[in-house]
Amino acid sequence: MSDRKRNILEACIRIGHFGEANPELKTEVPYTVELFTANQNNIDRLNEAGITLVSAKGAGLSGTRSKEARIFEIETDVRMVAKTARIIEAKDPAFQNTFVIESGRITYEEAINYAESFIRDASANESRFEKYALKKTFFTALQAKVEGFREAAHDQSDGKRTSVGATAEQEAAVKAALATRKELDRAMKNHFRNNPEKLAEWQTASHIRQPDEADKPGPPTDNG
Repeated sequence: MSDRKRNILEACIRIGHFGEANPELKTEVPYTVELFTANQNNIDRLNEAGITLVSAKGAGLSGTRSKEARIFEIETDVRMVAKTARIIEAKDPAFQNTFVIESGRITYEEAINYAESFIRDASANESRFEKYALKKTFFTALQAKVEGFREAAHDQSDGKRTSVGATAEQEAAVKAALATRKELDRAMKNHFRNNPEKLAEWQTASHIRQPDEADKPGPPTDNG
């Protein structure tokens, strides 16, 4: 299986997270509800067609890639919470800041532990975080990401699926994924035409890496 197909799957996953992080789109651009649902269906179809697999023997490796994509989203979210908490702490003497992340890179397990701790403690600080646009839906989505990571970890251990004879279905699944992405891309570019920051977030989420990009190191971890 080509790197291109895996990169398309990774873009679909990021697109799904973008939709979760921007729930206001449901009312601002109602058609995107249908499109983000189609995107999730495309992810499921890609997985069922074996897009996550290099081969049956490589099931564990493909599970690792899926875990990496998920953990990146989780780490991004927990760092966002930690940065917001520092702002709240500076302005609110009554706020007990339990949303602290150690400096430097964090492990998969640490990211999950931080996420679960932050989700738990956020319930008593809803109004504080809402002031800075981290609403209850954000933490609900973060919980879903943690559960998705655990499922991916389980799939890595038990992945025995085969991709033999799945080429035609893979191509059909890829075609459907690209068609949905194209529609979403036009809707997002139109909707965020006067919001360069949000448009940049969308372009990052929907970007399909070229094969020669796949092995390049990612951006440095932001501890600020």
